[in-house]
Amino acid sequence: MSAQMEFWLYLYFPQLQLDKLLLLQNTTAALSTQDKSHHLDLTAPLAIVGADHQLLQLNSAARQAGLTLGMGLASAASLCHQLQLVPHQAEQEQQQLQQLAQLLYQYCADIALQADSGLVLKLSPMLALYGGAIQFWQQIQQVLQQAGYQYHFATAQQPLVARLLAQQHWDQFLLQSDKIQQQLKALPLQHAQLPDKLQEQLQRLGLAQLGDVLKIPQAELVRRFGVEMLQYLQQLTGTKPALLLFIQPAEHFEQQLELLYEMERSDQLLGPLQHLFGLLQLYLQQRDQLAYQLELCLLQRQDQQQQLQLHSAQGEYQSKDWLKISELQLERLKLKKPVIQLKLILRRNGPRYAQYKTLFAGHLGAGKAQLYSALQLLSLLQARLGKEQVKSPCLLNDLLPEQASSYAGALEPQAAIAGTLAAVRPAFLVDPPLALDAEQQQQLQLHYGPERLSSGWWQQQSQHRDYYVGQNAQGQWLWLYRNLQQPEQLYVQGYFS
Repeated sequence: MSAQMEFWLYLYFPQLQLDKLLLLQNTTAALSTQDKSHHLDLTAPLAIVGADHQLLQLNSAARQAGLTLGMGLASAASLCHQLQLVPHQAEQEQQQLQQLAQLLYQYCADIALQADSGLVLKLSPMLALYGGAIQFWQQIQQVLQQAGYQYHFATAQQPLVARLLAQQHWDQFLLQSDKIQQQLKALPLQHAQLPDKLQEQLQRLGLAQLGDVLKIPQAELVRRFGVEMLQYLQQLTGTKPALLLFIQPAEHFEQQLELLYEMERSDQLLGPLQHLFGLLQLYLQQRDQLAYQLELCLLQRQDQQQQLQLHSAQGEYQSKDWLKISELQLERLKLKKPVIQLKLILRRNGPRYAQYKTLFAGHLGAGKAQLYSALQLLSLLQARLGKEQVKSPCLLNDLLPEQASSYAGALEPQAAIAGTLAAVRPAFLVDPPLALDAEQQQQLQLHYGPERLSSGWWQQQSQHRDYYVGQNAQGQWLWLYRNLQQPEQLYVQGYFS
């Protein structure tokens, strides 16, 4: 291919909405027999219907029943009484196209959305990057296969030509302009996407194929058919550059997913959530980032919703890790009403740093428990028990042992403690302190002390104690103290391990 030649790839998705229903069915947990009667059966005849009451998309069962695209509802109902109808949602299909474009953006820099369920990709700068057309096309095919949508494609030097051939299911990835022009000239006029008035006029002249039109001098066509024909020919021949609006990477992650049916149990949401977390993983991978906080909105009937805050102390990007966190949190969630739509919003993210593992991490063998990092384990515990139930021990700025430590929320910043910690402190504290009788006190051997601690005088709760380290008759090492108000009484404050 010459450096001056410009080629485009057109991807046409003829049944985006129907394919999305099939994908949701595959990722959703199977319904019980009694529930299936209330929802769509995608194995039975089903059609997507447009606002003009014509069939726009058909599943295989509907085609086997004799239904065809463009058929009216009356004719369809007479042929198939069991036909299920779903209204066409153009806005939803545009969202799906946007998601596909974001998937492909990591392999192609110039992608434009088309109103007729298509994507146009500029090939010329990418072929040199991938070392040839075959290598580039293999990458694109792999992404499309993972997405799971049916598609048709074609290449040409003009976006309009590629679109016309792709919508006729040409499915050829060629960079030979002579073969492309030959196929274009054989295109019937009814598939050339000419304005209806122009098409009718051309057919009256006995012209049946687009090649018949191209044989007529362009000046003659413009003189007879006006500006509309001129604009069409300019797009067809490339004499006027195509006006395309290329996509840009999304600045924020926010994705919605309408469910296949109303879900009354929280565990049923895991299948659709897997799809959303897959989109999140792609978003994070493209930016080399980690997600720390997500907001999951469960939209319900009558405009009600429930919200979940998903946290990861370590930061995650893989969908399986976020799915595990959401699964633990959904286990303790009681749905107020059936869920009809999910919305996932990324609230806090940051750069991804290298994560170091031990030498034998990931090589435990079959049947061994999975290793989690400390922060991953903390995130799972918070998801399972609730964030407020997972706490960390912390030091307080108080000399008295029973008031010198407490518990705070995990990973919350702790106040700095002035001074240095004494070295002679027990591992286990007794709360409340244990008073020793006279016999027990006589059996003690004191080895260290006294160490005086005074505290609380500024709060009118003055405490003055002398602390000792001693050993009892059983050989246990004790941390003891006597209160200066009761110097004859010894208390056990703790045990040394």
